[in-house]
Amino acid sequence: MNIAVIQGSPRSESNSLKVAQFLSESLMSRPGVKTTLVNLKDLNFPNFDDHGELDQAHQLQKALLSADGILFVFPEYNGGMPGAMKNALDYFRAEYNLKPMAATTVSAGPFGGINAWHAFHSWALYVGGILLPNNLKVSNVSSL
Repeated sequence: MNIAVIQGSPRSESNSLKVAQFLSESLMSRPGVKTTLVNLKDLNFPNFDDHGELDQAHQLQKALLSADGILFVFPEYNGGMPGAMKNALDYFRAEYNLKPMAATTVSAGPFGGINAWHAFHSWALYVGGILLPNNLKVSNVSSL
C-alpha cells in the first residue's frame, strides 16, 4: 500500500512537517506500507492558473496518482487550511476522485486545528475523496 503524505504548511520552520515526518515514518514501519512525503513548501506553487504546465504540478500529480490513499498534514491558519496548500491542491481534481483521504491538523492552541479540519472536510467531499472516519488533531504543537 502506498500512502502519499502531503505536508501543507508554507513555513520554513514548520511543526506540520515534523508531524508529517513522524507519521510517514510510523506508517512505513508497518509491513507492506510505503509512503511518499510531499512537502508543498518545497514545490513553491505559483498562484493557480489553468494555463501552462508546471514541474511542481507533475511532481505532486505523480504522488497523488500512485497513492492508494492520501494523508494531509497541515496547520490551521485563521480558521482554515493554509492558502498555499489550497492553491496547490486546486491544480488537480480527477486525482482525488474516490481516493481514501485523512487529515492531521495541527495548532498552537488547544483545539488542534478543528476549523482547518472542517474546511478540509468540505473540500475533500467536493473533490470526490473518500474520507476516513478517524483523523488526528494535534493541539499545542509547539510543545512537541
